[in-house]
Amino acid sequence: MTSPSRSISMQRRLLGAELLRLREQAGLTQDEAAEHLGKAGNKISRVESGKIGIDKTDLDVLLALYRASEKDQLWCRELSRAAKPKRGRPTGETTFYLGPRWFRAFRDLESDASEIMEVRSEIITGVLQTDDYIRAMFDAQGIDPDDSVVGDTLRVRVDRRILLTRENAAKFAFVLSESALRRQIGGPAVMAEQLRHLAQVAMLPNVTLQVIPFASRSYAPLSTNFKIFRFGHEMANDIVYLEMYSDAAYLDKPPETVRRFAELFARLQGVALGPVESRHLVETVANEYAAVATTGS
Repeated sequence: MTSPSRSISMQRRLLGAELLRLREQAGLTQDEAAEHLGKAGNKISRVESGKIGIDKTDLDVLLALYRASEKDQLWCRELSRAAKPKRGRPTGETTFYLGPRWFRAFRDLESDASEIMEVRSEIITGVLQTDDYIRAMFDAQGIDPDDSVVGDTLRVRVDRRILLTRENAAKFAFVLSESALRRQIGGPAVMAEQLRHLAQVAMLPNVTLQVIPFASRSYAPLSTNFKIFRFGHEMANDIVYLEMYSDAAYLDKPPETVRRFAELFARLQGVALGPVESRHLVETVANEYAAVATTGS
C-alpha cells in the first residue's frame, strides 16, 4: 500500500497536469523550461508528474515563460497554495471545489487518469451522453435548447468523448443501474439513439460496461454515484470523485476510505450482468424505444 508520506496530493497532481498543458501549449520542451529556470533537466518532469512541488518563485517564472492567461495563473497559484501542508492539521482527506472550479479540477483528473471507474444509478453518465440526450436534460429543467449554456455543454462533451478513443486512451469501466436505461430523458427516439450509442461505445476495447438489472437482488449502495480515478504513476493514490448539486468532493486519503470505494465498485461489478449480457440488455431496451418511436404509441 502506498503510504501517505509517499502519496501525491490531488492538488499537486492537478498543478503538474496544468503546467504540462501550458508548456505544451507554449511549444516548449521540458529541457527548455528547465534551462530557463536554471534547474536540473528532470526538474520539470518531476513537477509535471506531481512527484515534487514547486516554490512560488519558480512557478511565477514558468507562468511568465508559458504566457499563461490571468485565469490560468490564478488557478495554478491556488493549486500551489492548496498543495502545501498546513501546520497542526491533517490535509488531503477531502478537497472541495465550489462553483465552476470543481469542474475544472474534474476535467484535469479525467484527462490525466489511466483508468476511470464509475457507478451511475439514474441517468447515463456525461461522457457517454449523446447531444440530443443532453438537450433533453436541459429542456426538462426549463432551459431553452438555444441557450449558450447548452451550447457550451455540448462543446465540452465533444472534447470529453475524445477521451474514449484517443491514442493511449484510459481504461473505462462503467456500472449502470437498469434505471439509467429506463429513465426516459426526452422522447423514445432520443432514448433509442442514446442507448444505441451506449452499445457501440461498449464495444471499444478499452471500455467495460455492465448493467445491474431490476431482476438482480437489491443492492442499496447502488444509489451512491461515484467515480474513481486511477493514475499510472506508482506513487499516485486513487482519487474518489463525489459530485453534488453545485460542487464536488475529491478524496485521496485516508487510504482506507478510498479502498472501500474500490471494493464497493468490485462488488457492484459482481452483481451486475457481464459485459456481453449488459450490451444485449442495452440493445433490447433501445429496440423497445425505437418501436415506440416508430408507432407513435
